Amino acid sequence: MSTPPPTPTKKSLIKSRMDDVLRDVQQDLQQAHSQVPKRQELIKKIEKQRDSKLIVYVSKLEYMIDYNDIQVFSAMLDSVGVTEKIDLLIQSGGGLGVVAEKIVEMIRTYSTGEFRVIVPNLAKSAATMIAISADRIVMGVTSELGPIDPQIPVIQGGVQHYVSAQSFVDARDRLEQETAAAVKDGNPYQAYIAQLSSLNTGFIDHCEKALHFAEDFAVKALKNNMLHGKPNSARLARRIARNLNSASTYFTHGRTISAQVIRNNRPLNELVVEELDMNSDEWKSIFELYTRCELFLDSDNDGNTRKGKLFETATFSMKMEFPV
Repeated sequence: MSTPPPTPTKKSLIKSRMDDVLRDVQQDLQQAHSQVPKRQELIKKIEKQRDSKLIVYVSKLEYMIDYNDIQVFSAMLDSVGVTEKIDLLIQSGGGLGVVAEKIVEMIRTYSTGEFRVIVPNLAKSAATMIAISADRIVMGVTSELGPIDPQIPVIQGGVQHYVSAQSFVDARDRLEQETAAAVKDGNPYQAYIAQLSSLNTGFIDHCEKALHFAEDFAVKALKNNMLHGKPNSARLARRIARNLNSASTYFTHGRTISAQVIRNNRPLNELVVEELDMNSDEWKSIFELYTRCELFLDSDNDGNTRKGKLFETATFSMKMEFPV
């Protein structure tokens, strides 16, 4: 009996596809002006395959979704016009939830029918919030979403880190519980009181409101769109929102939520996910487009600036550059 070939890993699949496309891109770079037409040719191909209009937002992970994106999304949407179906191909490590909310509102204004989010690789945090606001999420073997619990920037040792807002709230709650237990048992409680007194109550309130915003966003988006028409849609939306917003469930903000994780876990399996086969022509077109976008952002950067974001449609193209 022959031994079946080993299942390829996500890393090996991405590297193999990257190598294939890189050879083509290196040839294209000899005529740099051909890069935009090549990507837009792929956009048109995907639009034909999916019977939709496609808008593309690919960002290097260190550049977050922010207010500067709103005007460019407006230009992209103007280039496709009001249409029945809009697909958003997104690659992002996340960013501002309020901007994610605005982007979804804008896309919904231009889409008279179905809005779908395509995730070729990563759509984390605020990008996950955009994804669950769609009517369906299109995923493949390399795709992953992530938790939506808000992250708070803090400075430690002169270096900025991001910590889950829930961690600050949980720490406050634990101190209050330990204080109450010590008082009840007649044990020393002054140390707990001192720690509680050192907490910035305004900051904790900010953390709580950030958590409430993420849950409120997710509940409304799911109930009104992806779960619309399902029995108990409000209850399902609340369960999914609390799951995705829970640092206690996922432990780290970068946790992988793949199509397989969604399929095999409640309540996430209530999400509408369209899984594309890795060998399908549609997925190959999507991943080639994504790969070409990433390679474009990585090419021809100088020591002072680098390309961080790419926005494209079949007739529109704009890059954002950032100081190094």
